[in-house]
Amino acid sequence: MAKNNIKNSFLIATKRNYDTHAKLVVDQLESYGALNDGEIIICCPFPINDKRIKYVKDEKQMNGNVAFNEASVHSVGEFIYVLCDDHYVSKEILKGDEFLNSLTFLNRKYKISSLASGAPCYIGSIPNFPETDFIPTSVMCRFPFFTREMYINHLNGNVFHPNFNICSHFADNYISYFLEINGEPAIECGYIQLQQFSTSDQVDDGSVEPFGGPEKKYPTGYIESLKVYVDLCRNLKKGDPYSYDKKQKAFNSL
Repeated sequence: MAKNNIKNSFLIATKRNYDTHAKLVVDQLESYGALNDGEIIICCPFPINDKRIKYVKDEKQMNGNVAFNEASVHSVGEFIYVLCDDHYVSKEILKGDEFLNSLTFLNRKYKISSLASGAPCYIGSIPNFPETDFIPTSVMCRFPFFTREMYINHLNGNVFHPNFNICSHFADNYISYFLEINGEPAIECGYIQLQQFSTSDQVDDGSVEPFGGPEKKYPTGYIESLKVYVDLCRNLKKGDPYSYDKKQKAFNSL
């Protein structure tokens, strides 16, 4: 068991109204008994008055990727879960450790999986962007959860690569590419399901991967973040570190 006997660390990054978004996820986790041996860490720009959570102020206010990284620094759990503020979680989330310790991962170096949310999504060639044609088709690690050993030794103390500080797009694509190129493509844990809120504004706020249509319209920062993704993937070789940690100079600082 990790420090202070905390088994699970649940990370949430949010800038939405707490009562109508992240609090619903916190309520659900508490009802499952997740706080008995777990912690909930929320990185948010405004104060949250909820004694059930560990609050981390989002001083940078760049995007969800940066906020998740900030939250992870304050985690102590043996298993770390990345959760959305607008997705319900199933009770089976308390069994994520069983999946990472199962025969599926017996011979895998990277103890990381993705929570499921309907049919899997995939990385690969993106319409309208031929510079992505070299990227192989592989399951996307959209909602990662992983062991602390994975976090420290293979993710270098980051959840998402620090270069994804423009907008929230493509950080999960890069995790998926990293796993694919190292011969261990992402696996979804089918029995841990997420369900998006019916009131979510995810489509409207541009956080779903768009393909632009004939007008080629994309959210703010999408093109710039795509360049970061492509450059990182082009420079990544099998066996290279996923990212740099806080004690190293920037890796793939492009």
